[in-house]
Amino acid sequence: MANRSSITVRIGRRVQSAPLWLFRFVEWPFVKLLGKGRFFAPAILVLALPRSGSTVTYQVICHGLKVNYLSNLWNLLYQLPLIGGWVSAKKAKNHCSSFNSQHGFVTGLDGPAEGLRFWQWWLDCGLSDADCSTLPEGKLHKRIKYLREVLSILGRKGHPFATAYLGHSLVPDRVQKAFPDAILVRLRRDPVANAMSLLTSMRKNGSDWFSVTPRECEGLGRATEHERVAAQVYWLNRRLDDAASASEMLIVEYEKLCENPEREIERIRRWCYEKGVLVQRRFYLPKAFPFKRPELNADQDARKIGKALDDLEVKYGKLKEEG
Repeated sequence: MANRSSITVRIGRRVQSAPLWLFRFVEWPFVKLLGKGRFFAPAILVLALPRSGSTVTYQVICHGLKVNYLSNLWNLLYQLPLIGGWVSAKKAKNHCSSFNSQHGFVTGLDGPAEGLRFWQWWLDCGLSDADCSTLPEGKLHKRIKYLREVLSILGRKGHPFATAYLGHSLVPDRVQKAFPDAILVRLRRDPVANAMSLLTSMRKNGSDWFSVTPRECEGLGRATEHERVAAQVYWLNRRLDDAASASEMLIVEYEKLCENPEREIERIRRWCYEKGVLVQRRFYLPKAFPFKRPELNADQDARKIGKALDDLEVKYGKLKEEG
């Protein structure tokens, strides 16, 4: 089984770093011919915090629904989105999820991808606010237009595009504006449990932060580790709560998804139908997934995180109400 440090992954990263965009002349005529006059680009976009259950939610969607999802192979060929999408659809045609992952990484060319390189390139969206403003507006607009044309072509068979990129939580309104036809699925997890999982990852990696970090967390170098993960969860949730597109999001609770995956995938499918995106069922899902609830009375870390979250709400929640 490959992992992030395996030779297979290292070779893949070398391929990603190559200037494959030079070969876009191969797919460009198809995009202009087949994408002409097409404006509808159906997609299911999961908006989630790091360590909130985004990977298993993404796997549930890719396993339970007939979608054309962003796979590791497609992410590898991110500079050639139409070719990558065609090749990926063929490779992932019979994909059956094992629901295993390693901190968001799913093995195999047909494994659902996190998509960092893909979304950095096409939507100028990294894992921090500074990494979400690197392209001139005109260049970004051209890339979005090209990608919309690609997704409209790939969606002709009734299989919407699906992705669950964590960086989208930083720019939810940009995502909605770029893909107004998309179904936005907002994944929520108990904030203490979410922060606890972030804390575990930070300690394992020996780092001060893990994954997506909003600008509001800058200047917290002297804060305790519990205060840092609490701030990360609080401000990323606020970013999604305060988004202009918030009312367009379907709320899926991670705990309920784990308790009954079939029920939640049907909710997603029905929401898609109500929004004009038809998607068929694929495979049945497991009856349940294991998950833990935080014990504030018994766990010292959970108690400290809970207090830090309460302090943030007292300090900034009132400002939000007054504003």
